[in-house]
Amino acid sequence: MKGFITFFVIALLAGAGEGGNLWANNITINEYDMIWSYDETITGADSIAFRINIDSGFGDNDSFVNTWEVLLADKELRKEFRSSIYKELDVRINNKTDGIYLVDVDAMLSPDVIGKTHILDTVVNTYTTTYRFDTSVLNAGSIWFMGQAGTPVTIVMPQGVDVTNISGIDNATINITDHAEISGFFREISKDRGEITLTLSRNTSFIKKEINASNVTSPEKTDETKPVVEMLSWIRDASIVVVGLVIILLIYVFRIRKK
Repeated sequence: MKGFITFFVIALLAGAGEGGNLWANNITINEYDMIWSYDETITGADSIAFRINIDSGFGDNDSFVNTWEVLLADKELRKEFRSSIYKELDVRINNKTDGIYLVDVDAMLSPDVIGKTHILDTVVNTYTTTYRFDTSVLNAGSIWFMGQAGTPVTIVMPQGVDVTNISGIDNATINITDHAEISGFFREISKDRGEITLTLSRNTSFIKKEINASNVTSPEKTDETKPVVEMLSWIRDASIVVVGLVIILLIYVFRIRKK
């Protein structure tokens, strides 16, 4: 199991290996949270090594990966991934990690892993981390990301914030509609490590849609309601009269019987 984790965590946390692994980062930022998904594509001989490590680390080493072995690998991967992130968060706001919380770590190993180990094909795995922010990103001056150097990255910013400067991205492009979307590659600052910093400013023209209670008025009564009200009033008055007559009649009958 340890051998598998070493192999897998290196592929997962240290990035793509030579030739057989492709690693893509997709980051979506909302006002109070962030979702970072990783798509890992393993091809050729690396796909065989991947299956062998699952089979030997979590199974009976019979050259066949079954569903139970994949589930065990998935569980251990989440645990190791979460532990690694706790050691160093890969996102900062205003160059701080205060108020940033890792909420969830999810792994979706490809169903193509199941089967014989010695098969040359393509395996695509997806990993997702979810973070929660204490404060609004709309008020942030910068946001920082750490990733594998040389891997592609797409960052989707929320409405209401402008990106005024980009650093740490090679071949950077920015597409602006009602929000900013930045893409490029993590620039290497040290072996296997890339860092991106986006300088932010609040978009003062952006107004959140809110319901203003002072602008909400009650519907006016129309003449269509008058007949209904008049009818109810008539029924009430008639009921009182009928009850009164019944009481008088009972009193009269009682007196006659008494005589």
